[in-house]
Amino acid sequence: MKLQLALDGNLQDSLTILEAVSNLIDIAEIGTPLIFREGMNAARILRQKFPALTLLADLKIMDAGEEEASIAFEAGSDLVTVMGVTQDSTVRGAVAAAHHFGKEIAADLMQVNDPVRRGQELLHLGCDYLCVHTAYDLQKTGQSPLATLKSLRRELGQARLAVAGGINLSTIDAIVALQPDILIIGGAITRASNPLEVVLALRERMS
Repeated sequence: MKLQLALDGNLQDSLTILEAVSNLIDIAEIGTPLIFREGMNAARILRQKFPALTLLADLKIMDAGEEEASIAFEAGSDLVTVMGVTQDSTVRGAVAAAHHFGKEIAADLMQVNDPVRRGQELLHLGCDYLCVHTAYDLQKTGQSPLATLKSLRRELGQARLAVAGGINLSTIDAIVALQPDILIIGGAITRASNPLEVVLALRERMS
């Protein structure tokens, strides 16, 4: 089980947090807000500063899949996200870029009506991970990714699953029990007064 740190703030704060916890996380996510602020320059800088760290660019691709994924891979990203609700041709394009660069694609299932059926299709199209994602704007209503994660784990067997959406020390145990391949955690770490302390506690719960 891997720990992915979602970095959604500004670049300087992200670098400061990574300096403290990079040896305890598996994937650093260049979050969509960070990309809006800094563009793919964020990937270039993180790749230079942390050459051994796996980087994910959360582009949430909806169109021009091959071109947009290639931009992120050229900048040093190892994984790129494509939205599961987009058309198959866009997914195929992103997957083609990943194959060209020897990288991987994660499909975000946010707003997908039938995650199991669409998940099967996305895997067939060549996506490497399926990401169960409770949208940021829904987390305040108490929604969680747990039910969808359960159904995907039950129906899709050995599919590689990532899970995101308000995960913290009070919710992590139920999610860990379902053995996702990647736990994506952002605010619980980045907004903490002591990010290193939180990461250590999360790692303990994951093991």
